[in-house]
Amino acid sequence: MNTATATAIFKTDLAASINGAPEWVQLFPAGPELKARDGRRWIADPDAVIAAFASNRAPLPIDYEHAQDHLATKGLEAPAAGWIVQVENRGGAVWGKVEWTDKAAAMVAAREYRFLSPAFNHLKNGKITRLLGAGLVNRPALEMTALSREANNQEKEDMKAIAKALGLDEDADEKAVLAAIAARDSERTALLKELKLDPKKAAHKDALAAIASLQGEVETATTALKNAPAETEVAALQQSLEDTKTALAALQKKDVERDIDIALDEATSAGKITPASRDTYRAMCQADGGLERFKALAATLPVICEPSRLGEKAAETEEEEVDATALAAEATRYQAEQRAAGVTLSYFEAVFAVKDKKEKRA
Repeated sequence: MNTATATAIFKTDLAASINGAPEWVQLFPAGPELKARDGRRWIADPDAVIAAFASNRAPLPIDYEHAQDHLATKGLEAPAAGWIVQVENRGGAVWGKVEWTDKAAAMVAAREYRFLSPAFNHLKNGKITRLLGAGLVNRPALEMTALSREANNQEKEDMKAIAKALGLDEDADEKAVLAAIAARDSERTALLKELKLDPKKAAHKDALAAIASLQGEVETATTALKNAPAETEVAALQQSLEDTKTALAALQKKDVERDIDIALDEATSAGKITPASRDTYRAMCQADGGLERFKALAATLPVICEPSRLGEKAAETEEEEVDATALAAEATRYQAEQRAAGVTLSYFEAVFAVKDKKEKRA
């Protein structure tokens, strides 16, 4: 549904004038000076009347023959013929929108009443300040526009205008006009419901604003889809991210293991732990926060065995004595080879690896 279509739906005036009682009526003729047939004079101030109506925040009654002033004050019935629910300035004249009772609408249509006479407050200088309501009369004090149409020709012209506004042929009969109005009203109701608006409260501007908002959302979504990466690109990015996380975790693990080996080497070289207890202390270091706890513990441990002299003197085995200088040089070379291959070994591990190879060859 576009803006043009919505405008066409709302453009049709479903005026109450179809039933013979006009929806908009004249309440004051154009001034500024208003003169009654009996010689009384007032000064019209349409803006003041409209402002007072707005401040009242309630509809004003239309009665029969000013019954509100003549009968209601005596405790007699003064029923309403309709209610003025909106007023506006039309070229200096004040017009009001009326919600008629069925009885009054029928009487107006039958020309039993043809005019309105306003009831109002005014200052001593005659300036009109507030509209109080109006009465259905046949002899108004002011020269007012008649409620009922004056001639059949005018009715025909009005019907042609309504038919044209509905997109019908100008010669369409009343039945076709009423059917078109009902269809247009159904379309309007359906549109407002689709826009999640209340058909009884929403105005034309509300529908246009809602449509504009939807159009903006569609344009934003379309732009986002155009700029979105392809599915394969997303999958590749996700896989790359996972690979990066895995590599980072591996590097972090190697760093931790290296730090643990260094700490264990230092404690072993200082004679504070034995090679046999190395795996036990390694497990301790691998726990969360274990390395720091081991370093603190090692600082307080006494020397319990002869400090290691790897690289400085020969290390003994159960089977033979090993040349310490050669062993140290070979361990250093082996450690460098493993590092080039991407494997990090502590010096202690390199020594044991070299010794193990020698024993196997022997």
